[in-house]
Amino acid sequence: MQANNIQIGVDIGGTKMLLMDWIKDVCICRQEITTGKHFSGVDATAGIDRFIQTLPTFVAGSCCQTIGIAVPGLVDDGKTIACDVLPQLVGWQPSTTLNSIYPIRVLNDAEAALIQVVKDLHPRSVVAVVMVGTGIGAAIAVNGQMLRGAKGWAGELGSIPIDLHGATLDSKASGAAILQQLNIDADRLQSAIECQDPIAIEAIDRAGSALGLGLATLINLFNPEAIVVAGGTLRWQGYLQAAVQSAERLALPDLWAACNLQVSPHGGDLVALGAAHSVSLDKENLRVNSDLPN
Repeated sequence: MQANNIQIGVDIGGTKMLLMDWIKDVCICRQEITTGKHFSGVDATAGIDRFIQTLPTFVAGSCCQTIGIAVPGLVDDGKTIACDVLPQLVGWQPSTTLNSIYPIRVLNDAEAALIQVVKDLHPRSVVAVVMVGTGIGAAIAVNGQMLRGAKGWAGELGSIPIDLHGATLDSKASGAAILQQLNIDADRLQSAIECQDPIAIEAIDRAGSALGLGLATLINLFNPEAIVVAGGTLRWQGYLQAAVQSAERLALPDLWAACNLQVSPHGGDLVALGAAHSVSLDKENLRVNSDLPN
């Protein structure tokens, strides 16, 4: 078994941090850690350290192991500079101890997801990924090159205004928005769905329709060949259906017909997978960086 195929992917989300270790696309170890509003950079570093210590000896001792870390916010030169979902993560970057041992890359979670999506689909002319969890984010690739913007922050789909009063897509369509509107937690929402509670069903339908507005905006602006959606909010019954119906109604018919809208087959592992693969890629182009082991 070759050491240079060992990759760790870390997906830090609003409710949990998923850590996975991969060798030749086979998952060797996985672990989940609860996060939340008070989850900090210190917690993230400690969680990653503990995960590495639990790995099998032949993995943990590899000097060629790489670590990709995805966060739900803006990243600049390996540091998290804005993160509404996890505000205590702002200013964090991996410890110098980790950086001195392993090649590490910190990136936005939607960008990490896009890396895996392009790997699955092969580069197309325009491909987008939309992450729908506690918040909403997006990333776009054009001819195999990530569309990153002037500072690398393109894709803040959840922050787009959807009315003149300041409402954003995040405030209407995200998982956090649904829970806030109903004033319940995720477990109680799931129970309400199973009981077909009309108030919960209506809230989910309304949020899904709002997401469709965001999807139609992407379709009308970028004319993608494919949009892949992923994230925990998709599990709530009726949400995805409402989003698709809304997007089809609001997008230009020809552009809608040209776009393959699909759900990621990787489920909750998508971001961690993309993060694991990210270290060996150029930051701008979705191809292997010859300066790093692959």
